[in-house]
Amino acid sequence: MSNSAIERSLLESLNAYVKHFETPNTREDLLAIASSILTFQQKQGSLAIAPDLIEPLIQKVVNQFNADTVINSVVNSAEETLVKEVNQWRQSLENQVFNTLNVYVKQFQPDGILNLSETILSIIPLVENVLLGKSEAKSLIQQVTSKFSLETALEQVVGSETLAIANKLVKLLQFGNLEDLLKKNILALDRALEGVTESLVNDELEKILGDKILTIDIDSKDFMIKQVTLKLNIMRSSPPPSKSGEEIAKQLDDQIEILKKKRQEQLATPNILTPVVFGPLQVGIKQ
Repeated sequence: MSNSAIERSLLESLNAYVKHFETPNTREDLLAIASSILTFQQKQGSLAIAPDLIEPLIQKVVNQFNADTVINSVVNSAEETLVKEVNQWRQSLENQVFNTLNVYVKQFQPDGILNLSETILSIIPLVENVLLGKSEAKSLIQQVTSKFSLETALEQVVGSETLAIANKLVKLLQFGNLEDLLKKNILALDRALEGVTESLVNDELEKILGDKILTIDIDSKDFMIKQVTLKLNIMRSSPPPSKSGEEIAKQLDDQIEILKKKRQEQLATPNILTPVVFGPLQVGIKQ
């Protein structure tokens, strides 16, 4: 599939998702949805795209978002199936991360102030093999953080599968110093944060393990590579917005507001099957 075809397909899927499931509040919401669609397609093996092309593609597609297109779009069966699967996957991933966080807090009661964002980032690779994009990972952190409470965590029902994941997290946290050293070494590279890959992280970890008297089991090593890759990609700085970029963002905000108003108008449209009340008497259609 050509880049232009991928771009067109992603825009159609983004419109279908918004029409069916979610009225976005910000540009970041749209970026997260578009990123999730691409991630899910790559997870399913239906799409392959170079990592360095993903973020520019998502930005370009979101910039084309138009409320009128969403409202008036006709969603074909293939798009409908895709967005339903993406929505289900997003909800499942959020629940898995949230439940693991709760079990971790309940079972191990970490000392000090819990860094929720850092902990959530450490959990994600334990429940999802595919590397999340920057926008969707940030959105996931925000969603889980907004739901978390200590009371909820202490009431969490501990399942064997979730407890096993929490145990993996505890084991990985024991290698905190190694993770910090690994991130420090990668950040020292000239190309750091320009697109950190698992291959790059693995190479740097091998150098550290070769130079130091350190041991780490294979599973923990693999998870650390995924964790560090995700964390450094989240840290990746965005370029300062240009004037045209600011104008695009303003236009997108306007489109989101238009979509919200049209949704409200649709919800406010009278239904002829709804009984109408006149004083003490109710007149309507008998069901």
